[in-house]
Amino acid sequence: MRKVRIGIVGTGGIANHHAKVYSSVEGIELVACCDIVKEKAVQFAERWGIPKKHVFTNFRKLVQMDEIDAVSVCTYNQAHRAPTVAALKAGKHVLCEKPMAATLRDAAAMVRAAKESGKILHVAIHSRFRPNVVMAQKIISEGILGRVYYCESVGCRRRGIPGGTFIRSETAGHGAVVDIGVYNLFNTLFALGFPKPVTISAFTCDYIARQMPQFKDVMDVEEFGAAWVRFEDGSIMVFKISWAVHANSLGSNFFLGEKAGLSMDGMEVYADEVPKELEKLAKAEGCSLEVEEVRGGMVNIRIKGLKPVDVWQEQIKAFRDAVLRGGPSPIDPEKVLLTNVIMDGIFRSAKAGREVKARIPRI
Repeated sequence: MRKVRIGIVGTGGIANHHAKVYSSVEGIELVACCDIVKEKAVQFAERWGIPKKHVFTNFRKLVQMDEIDAVSVCTYNQAHRAPTVAALKAGKHVLCEKPMAATLRDAAAMVRAAKESGKILHVAIHSRFRPNVVMAQKIISEGILGRVYYCESVGCRRRGIPGGTFIRSETAGHGAVVDIGVYNLFNTLFALGFPKPVTISAFTCDYIARQMPQFKDVMDVEEFGAAWVRFEDGSIMVFKISWAVHANSLGSNFFLGEKAGLSMDGMEVYADEVPKELEKLAKAEGCSLEVEEVRGGMVNIRIKGLKPVDVWQEQIKAFRDAVLRGGPSPIDPEKVLLTNVIMDGIFRSAKAGREVKARIPRI
């Protein structure tokens, strides 16, 4: 197998995780790195066996290297656009950390650069490879739920404010919504088949962080976000995410359809009877169905036997294979752009205190 040669831009915490996974996957070689802080780049290179001559403080030099095929962008959110666009224009494929960008404008520019260059832009939303997310997408696309008219996309940390560059708008752009909320948004959109958002009504806050001495004077992004999103097909999504909240849970991720409902977290289908299409899908996926009859003649159907995977390994393998065959991206960046469309709407709505129309850029 020909090796895919990788250069990493940004050598902070997440870059070390990228490097760890790259080093464990066959057919990938980490050959260069870049950081605006030279000492960090040198230490990273020493840790991961990168030659000193391939250590940079200017990403524009790294992306011009003939010795690399792809670039991993591991900078803070506000710095995703520049190295991504530069790498794509230099003919390199890109794996960019999530979110794609802190702003809709930056994300759109990145997608346009990928389209114009013909190179891969893969945004590292590793949750896309979770077996329950993949199975949810198959259940919905097979029509087992019927038309989905309502869903909830939820993530909760009771106390989990990360600190560092994550809590300053100058570097992160925003807080919990873009940091961890992007996973939930993408998972839900992926399962639904990427419906187009039309309107968004949202609320964000940082009430708890203001009460915490370590955050109150330095954090200027949201710890909590909630939104009501209406799609072009008439369906509704309720979105909730938190870094800090006075609750053990904000709920679960689920879908309501005209024929059946689905809990994506628990992999359980709720219906009046066991759908034949679900039996067929479960058999094809090597799963079994555990059926519980409930009052009124209805059934709860638990899907058993989904095979666990290392989502990071799956993601990197998918990226490697896409690079070797010349595309397409394992995750279509134009689909990821819809998460930025919704997040942009969330922040505009929260600021205005009213519902806003979704802005979908032309690519």
